[in-house]
Amino acid sequence: MSTMELDPAQLFDGFPEPVLLLEEGTVRYRNPAAGRVFPGLREGDRAPEELAVPADAEFPIVCTGRVGARSFRMSVQGVGREGLLAVLRPEHEAAAGPGLEKLALRLRQETAGLAASLQRLEPAGGESDQKKREKYLAAANQGLYRLLRLADHLEFADARDQDLYRPAPLDMAGFCRELFREVESVCAMSGYRFSYETELVTLLTVGDEALLRRLVLSLVSNAMKAAGAGGALGARLAKRRGRAVLTVWDRGKGLEAEDLARLFGGEARGVSMDPGEGLGLGLEAVRRIARLHGGFLMMEGRPEEGLRAVVSLPVQPPEAGVGLRSPAGEYAGGFSPVLVELSDVLSARVFAPEDVN
Repeated sequence: MSTMELDPAQLFDGFPEPVLLLEEGTVRYRNPAAGRVFPGLREGDRAPEELAVPADAEFPIVCTGRVGARSFRMSVQGVGREGLLAVLRPEHEAAAGPGLEKLALRLRQETAGLAASLQRLEPAGGESDQKKREKYLAAANQGLYRLLRLADHLEFADARDQDLYRPAPLDMAGFCRELFREVESVCAMSGYRFSYETELVTLLTVGDEALLRRLVLSLVSNAMKAAGAGGALGARLAKRRGRAVLTVWDRGKGLEAEDLARLFGGEARGVSMDPGEGLGLGLEAVRRIARLHGGFLMMEGRPEEGLRAVVSLPVQPPEAGVGLRSPAGEYAGGFSPVLVELSDVLSARVFAPEDVN
């Protein structure tokens, strides 16, 4: 049946949250609450860009972003053959991250692990086993990178939006090409299969390169954890209707509908402090960075087929005469952002001295 066979007014006119029924990209119904969120939107109009859903999407979908001055969480379900039912729920701005208590626990855990690795570097007696020393040194290096990652996440969570966001002209296609080349390399060293695809040679826009790098690497980290050791993951960059659309996917177990809905619930108590688990602090960072760029994040549930994250950002052509910013490939101190952000999921052998130096 089509969306028009429903009686949407009877069902949703009194609904306190914004509801829209879409069919083939066109608005077939909006309740009064949706009219307040999307002023001027009428039946028969093209669906708002904030509600754009990939053509090959599989439901259910949850999305988080901003419409005007308000943040929202959106749930999307299929209706009939061509229809979509979108329900928006306003969000309160939540603190990014699981809280200082849990982060302090992780900090103590990583410090203890680093100390243990350093102690094993001292020979117990007799001639040192060089292979064991190299193994423990790599583990110690990884512990150091994990500590740097925690400190960086704390600093990010504590910073104000106006202090974080520093936009400049950026070639999004070139940025992704270089970043994913390094990601592919370290994934291969850790036994993962990573692939990146795009038809774009250049995509000039305005954005904060450091924040976008954090966004991308957070999504890759979550995808690696979801894919599991030896699993497959990848990314794709496209341009659709004046927006840069970045998709990061994995071939893990995916999530059931109820678990997918909880991703954007804003509750920190379910966040795991196990380095091998994700969808916590990093996902909050992705939401925040997408919002700062005027974009939104969509998570697509595919039980037994993996999870797909889609970030849609408006393309803002740079002003005439303003040059592109030179790529900033490292954090202060010479540490690779890729190794820092993925240190909780990469194999320890990636951190061998000959590879990180």
